[in-house]
Amino acid sequence: MSKLNQKSIRLAALSVAGALAACVPTTDEGAASVPAEQELSSTNGLSMLNGLSLTNGLSGNGLSGNGLSGNGLLMNPLTTGILSSGSMMNTTGGRTTMSYIVRCALAAGKTITAKDQNNVSYSFAGQIGVAPEWELTTCGTTCQERMTACLLAHVNTSGVHIPIWLDGEGAIGWGQNVSFPYQEGSFFGNVFVNPPKGYYCDGKDFASGTVPGRLGVGQTNAPYTNPFGTPSLCSSYCFASTSKTNNVADGYSACFGYTHVVTVWRNFDVNTQYKIVNKQNGKALTVGGSSTVAGAVIAQSTYAGTASQKWTITQIAAGKYKVVNVNSGKALDLAGASTADGAGLIQSTYSGAASQLWAFQSLADQAGNYEVSPSSKLASTVWPVSGLSGEGAPVQVTTYNTNDSQKWQIVPL
Repeated sequence: MSKLNQKSIRLAALSVAGALAACVPTTDEGAASVPAEQELSSTNGLSMLNGLSLTNGLSGNGLSGNGLSGNGLLMNPLTTGILSSGSMMNTTGGRTTMSYIVRCALAAGKTITAKDQNNVSYSFAGQIGVAPEWELTTCGTTCQERMTACLLAHVNTSGVHIPIWLDGEGAIGWGQNVSFPYQEGSFFGNVFVNPPKGYYCDGKDFASGTVPGRLGVGQTNAPYTNPFGTPSLCSSYCFASTSKTNNVADGYSACFGYTHVVTVWRNFDVNTQYKIVNKQNGKALTVGGSSTVAGAVIAQSTYAGTASQKWTITQIAAGKYKVVNVNSGKALDLAGASTADGAGLIQSTYSGAASQLWAFQSLADQAGNYEVSPSSKLASTVWPVSGLSGEGAPVQVTTYNTNDSQKWQIVPL
């Protein structure tokens, strides 16, 4: 059970890359204040029960180069280590990195303040508490490995702010959440040593529910590598936790000799636009004629990057999503609300009708491919979307028969 049981939290998602420019605590008459997004709240933010729901956004390509090692931090408690870290307080990137260090290390309610070269104070708030001992003592091996897993779990190489769900041993706790159905991957290592050792392995859904800057999208300049080769699933090399949800292990208790592992779960991102592409012919789901009118037919066409080929995906309930066209603002729907073979797809004003709710069943043996089906029929019959042949051909639903024409790739833009 997480020490943060049944509360909610929201964090300002920060980015660290190159010069490490990012959102940071702002100054007010010489003292930096912690933004409201970092405050613990019982009513706002993403929920957490046995796991921890956070927002990732720490991007970077060399965490150890931003003061995690070799600057007095490890040899001193955080309270004095920050003061001895020199230039870290003098740059946006250094302060950003430090804010994540403190958030991961200390529990909510703990704050550390330090001054930059201009005597401006910056306050860094604790949130997760994976290494509370570091506040007053040095950071030993266990502390370093827990901190590493926490920091790496928050890396986003694109700097996009994506909601994620964490679980693991210690302060984070075990457990899954229906709002984060896809197991992205697990993180472990020790970036505080020289050379830094940052690792990950792919979760069973690493190619599902993909989001910018995370595993499954061809990251560049990530500060971690897969020690088992790419792609390699955690399940083939790591020890699953004994904690399970619906008979699925919540995460991993050990990987590559490390026993402090953080597993990340995710969902489609509501703020990301996606293209939905047929596996067989590579054509994209498109609103015919770029129409914005309710009832317009959904067709397939060569992807050209037009708004009528871009969609947002938002979870409404467990396993049920609305799919909205960026150009028209209208939802993917079934003509006449029919689920009979041959029923066509249209767009219509979203009303929450069952015909506007869709399910995405990732294909375990074909990473990145989905059956897309009206969620109202999942209990009895799977009705995936199927494209007729030819440019501009309308798209219809048919009973699933494993043909590639019934498999779709959902790619973040």
